[in-house]
Amino acid sequence: MKLYEVPLKLFNRRWWWTTLLVIAGVFVLIRLGFWQLDRLEQRRAYNRMVAERWQQTPFDVNTHEIPADLSELEYRRVQAEGTFDYSKQIVLTGQNRDGAPGVILVTPLVLDDNRAVLVARGWVPYSLSKPEDWPQFEEPPGAPVIGLIQESQMLPSGAPPPIPDSPQVEWFRINVDAIQPQMPYTLLPVFILQLPEENRAYDALPYREEPLRLDEGSHFSYAIQWFTFALILGVGYLFFIQSQELRAQRLANPHPSTGEEGEDTPHPDLGGFPPQEGHA
Repeated sequence: MKLYEVPLKLFNRRWWWTTLLVIAGVFVLIRLGFWQLDRLEQRRAYNRMVAERWQQTPFDVNTHEIPADLSELEYRRVQAEGTFDYSKQIVLTGQNRDGAPGVILVTPLVLDDNRAVLVARGWVPYSLSKPEDWPQFEEPPGAPVIGLIQESQMLPSGAPPPIPDSPQVEWFRINVDAIQPQMPYTLLPVFILQLPEENRAYDALPYREEPLRLDEGSHFSYAIQWFTFALILGVGYLFFIQSQELRAQRLANPHPSTGEEGEDTPHPDLGGFPPQEGHA
């Protein structure tokens, strides 16, 4: 049986149910491939949106009100100018980097009109997390802070953390309402995640990193994988049917003739041998 003859057998009584299952499987695999291509296009659209917002002029915290809907500032850089108040600096504890324990320095940046915004300035190792170690990490005065707006952090349940009875230096999350009572100025309802300055050394302390990594992920390779599986299943099934039909034919006809009648076939009058030349 030739391979091109196999489709004629796919829906006979022996194979129709299996064929339907294979067709369904091929359809599912192809659909998964197109789903991955859809995910890829969504990822590309997301990357374009992030890149466009990132390239916008930084939102000026000094001259603009923070919008109630922070999604307007998502992935857009913000800028703030003021003076860091290191006397009110706190740390966010339990922060690991590459397996090393440490803390994040959080410092109020005093703006104007008795307003300030908390700035997460970066990570330092636990060995340098004591207040006496902090002066070495103070910033040059006058430089604007560039970063990303972050929402005030809540408990995992979504509830606000309790407000402590007395000022504290170590915190587990940056919740503006809980920190506000120990500050002498009004804090903005958000905090800023400071980005590394241009030409800043990668391992400079406090360590800051770009939080955005724009790539297309593995969606395209996954799509190719699903399409390949569909091809293997479909073509493999055709070869399977071919082999099974040939096997059935051999079992049904174990001694097929090897030629046309009169050509190399046994002669009934000569004991099964073909007649010799010259005999009647």
